[in-house]
Amino acid sequence: MDRATHVIDPDGEVIIVLQNANAPFAAISEEKPAAEDPAPEWPAEVAVQPAEWPAEAAAEEPEWPVEVAVEPAEWPVGVEADEPAPEWPSTAAEHAPAGPATEEAIDRLTEGPADEPVGGVAEESAAERPAEPRVAEQLEENCVRIQVSAKHLILASSVFKKILKGGWKESVTYLQEGSVEITADSWDTEALLIMLRILHCQSYSIPRKLSLEMLAKVAVLADYYDCREAVDLLASTWINALDEAIPTRYSRDLMLWLWVAWYFRLPAEFKKATATAMSWSHDWIDTLGLPIPDKIIRSIEDRRNGKITDLILQIQNIRDQLQSDNKGCGFECSSIMYGALTKQMHQNTLLSRGPIAPFPRLRYGLLVQSVQSLKSPAWCEPGRRYSGFSQRHTCSYSTFKLLFGDLNDTIEGLDPDGLMHL
Repeated sequence: MDRATHVIDPDGEVIIVLQNANAPFAAISEEKPAAEDPAPEWPAEVAVQPAEWPAEAAAEEPEWPVEVAVEPAEWPVGVEADEPAPEWPSTAAEHAPAGPATEEAIDRLTEGPADEPVGGVAEESAAERPAEPRVAEQLEENCVRIQVSAKHLILASSVFKKILKGGWKESVTYLQEGSVEITADSWDTEALLIMLRILHCQSYSIPRKLSLEMLAKVAVLADYYDCREAVDLLASTWINALDEAIPTRYSRDLMLWLWVAWYFRLPAEFKKATATAMSWSHDWIDTLGLPIPDKIIRSIEDRRNGKITDLILQIQNIRDQLQSDNKGCGFECSSIMYGALTKQMHQNTLLSRGPIAPFPRLRYGLLVQSVQSLKSPAWCEPGRRYSGFSQRHTCSYSTFKLLFGDLNDTIEGLDPDGLMHL
């Protein structure tokens, strides 16, 4: 085996070759609006049907320029004009199915060309040929190679067990030669080393404090290689040492927390994270590529849409009751409150909108705060003169706070135990 970059077990039979190390992790999708974009208090899109991508959004294929086939290519250097032009390589070979090379084909490749080309063209083409071996060497240099023990991997991870003992090509090589290389792609180097040291019981080399992002990376690795039981031993230590609290607004860190809380089975943290996601997300939930189960995302979006629908229906229902005199202590009371509510609904483009999900760019928390900040009118009782003292009309319908009651701007979080059975 080639020399390892990191040695966890000097007698290890396995080299893990990590390609494309430290690739971007949990990146926010550019197609979705940023979480910090301000949302209007009563957005016009409240009742808009799920938006389709506009026809103009699809990039049109550029037309080929007319000049593509104007003049034939110049003759290569060293080729006489009366000699036949060198042919382009056949495209049939490019599309031929890959398969094992036969002995005859290998002999043809090693023997070289049957005839020498004319006038040194071969020398120039060889000089101009792309340096494929150099590219391969550069890719190899960028790889991280970690020497580990096959036995430790097999005992702790069902995925490594299948690779080394499941009849795959790596397992055949391992059984025949006693050593093997296993490729991995795009993992964070530090997170992978932490997980592998845990599998090798090297607790003295494992940090006792991780950042939220590093903890999420380790959890993704443990989930992928199916070795949660081994990583669980240190999970509580890492979580208790975290500096990052669960955010109170929808953000990338909130989704990292949601993933960590779900994977390490932290019911209180999971409930708090899902409550914030439902209350303060203004669109669909972006998992950031984290392996959060679809049932969690569906449950978050369904409850968010349901709570927004309920609140909009409540607003419309109170307006209808004021109009029909089912609310209000009298004609003046219901009329004045109806007019104030209708006016503010109209100003905020909510008057003619219906409660239709998925409510793009609408946060439930902001909607509640907007209802709580509705301005209530003030008027005096009929037949009474103003005598210098406030004689404002007061009844159980005279303010919007009394009409709507106490509204909580936070939706209750999800119960992880209930989701386990979905």
